[in-house]
Amino acid sequence: MTVILAAGDYPKKTSKAYTLLESATRVVACDGAAKNYLNDFAREPDVVVGDLDSIDASTLSTFSNVFRIPDQDTNDLAKAIDFCRSKGWEDIVVLGASGKREDHAIANVFLALDKKVKLISDYGTFFPVDDELELDCRLGQPVSIFATDPDTRVTSEGLAWPLDNHKFTTLYSATLNRTNAEKLRLKTDRPILVYIAL
Repeated sequence: MTVILAAGDYPKKTSKAYTLLESATRVVACDGAAKNYLNDFAREPDVVVGDLDSIDASTLSTFSNVFRIPDQDTNDLAKAIDFCRSKGWEDIVVLGASGKREDHAIANVFLALDKKVKLISDYGTFFPVDDELELDCRLGQPVSIFATDPDTRVTSEGLAWPLDNHKFTTLYSATLNRTNAEKLRLKTDRPILVYIAL
């Protein structure tokens, strides 16, 4: 598994996110997140990717595998995902994509939908679903569903407030739900983004 470490909130040592960071096959750090990783693990990430505008030159010079991508049309997370895919690294999990700046967090969440990657924080997981999903879960586990296309239709099993061919009149119309079974099933006719709290 490839972990992309973004420069938002660094995972707490007691979290699932931190466990994934410890066990990663490789760590690709977005720009300034490289310093956080170095400070925590006393070793450099496998790769540093970004426009390199949020890391000082003296720190940057300590890293041996740096890829500067100056394009300002995409953020560092998009650059890192594209870099990983260009290397054939498809099993990608993103950590540190939220916190610190709400605008970055919102952009990164919807980037996850576009790029079809999983974002994991200390509190929960965002992941895209294209058609159907069946997931083991706990009773009462918080769940939110987002769709950027208002014509999206979603049907569910295992939610306290079931969705029956639900049409997304707003971006937030299927948020703040919870499970009422130990399996969650979703069926959608267009891509959606699901958040499930840990």
